[in-house]
Amino acid sequence: MPNIENNKFTFEYGAYEKTINLSKNYSNRITVKVTPINENINLYLTDVQNNYFTVAKNSIEELDVNYVVIESDS
Repeated sequence: MPNIENNKFTFEYGAYEKTINLSKNYSNRITVKVTPINENINLYLTDVQNNYFTVAKNSIEELDVNYVVIESDS
């Protein structure tokens, strides 16, 4: 069964990029899904590693974001 992690974070007002450190260290490739909460703002993954990911947005507004990380089986 693959490892799964989900959580949420907040982009502060004026921030355009944020790095999220994961609570687990993954051995295999991971997939990350980010979803803004109650806003229609585009999000972009700019870097994905086995212990963190970096996400950017195209708005100055404060934004709450849900994320899910899924590790592949191999």
